[in-house]
Amino acid sequence: MSSKPCQNLDHVPKSDIVLVDANICIYAINGGSPQCEQFLARCAQGEVAGIMPCHVLAEVMHQLMMAEARDYQWIKGPNPAHQLSAMPDRVRALSRYKELVRDILGLGIQTEPVIQEDFIAALAIQSQAGLLTNDALIVAVAERLRIHSIASADKGFSGVTGIVLYSPDDIK
Repeated sequence: MSSKPCQNLDHVPKSDIVLVDANICIYAINGGSPQCEQFLARCAQGEVAGIMPCHVLAEVMHQLMMAEARDYQWIKGPNPAHQLSAMPDRVRALSRYKELVRDILGLGIQTEPVIQEDFIAALAIQSQAGLLTNDALIVAVAERLRIHSIASADKGFSGVTGIVLYSPDDIK
């Protein structure tokens, strides 16, 4: 199967099964893309079946935690995770990101573990498609599950053979 050009996120067919990348959640939560918000609403309504690999959920959780700490001006500049890890009392005080993660988990998006074979497959995918590790793992999980659709704002997926990329075009 050859790769197809990027499709608009609004055009995911009903009943399609789609792997969801972290940036879709981040843009929806931050109000940076109404298309991402609508896509997640379609997942919540069962119109589209969203699947999120566990490492992607962890990335969303981490990004939301860092964003909350930045909002409080507790971290800034390079290596914010290192800065925040030195402040366990402040980590314990963070709460908004926890609610947002619970909201994502309540959308009906299924989580999928990453297994050893996915890491092995990701190595080959990186060599073929030039993707970074987390993105190659998304493709590896998609291949293992025989899913051909990925929702992401990352155009790097558009060059992956056998994958249809659904991407927002309204990012603010």
